[in-house]
Amino acid sequence: MILCKVIGTLVATQKDRELRPAKLLIVKPINLDGSFRNEREIIVIDTQDAGEGDMVLVAQEGAVVEQVMQSDKVPANTIVMAVVDGFDVLER
Repeated sequence: MILCKVIGTLVATQKDRELRPAKLLIVKPINLDGSFRNEREIIVIDTQDAGEGDMVLVAQEGAVVEQVMQSDKVPANTIVMAVVDGFDVLER
């Protein structure tokens, strides 16, 4: 899973039938300190009601998308698994 921040929403006037029940978001991977990583933005399916500015956990695995969306016909491989309220990092 990847820790990301929601930076926008994606609006589509027409979507594949399997994507219609879900909202699409634009996220960017972040470091544990909240700074953006030097990686590309990702378009994800949102089933957790995340919004702009939220920190989220994103899975990039087609099988996970199939399980969460309860369909093997979803044309996507990234999905929001959780909205992160906070976390602690233990130093070693």
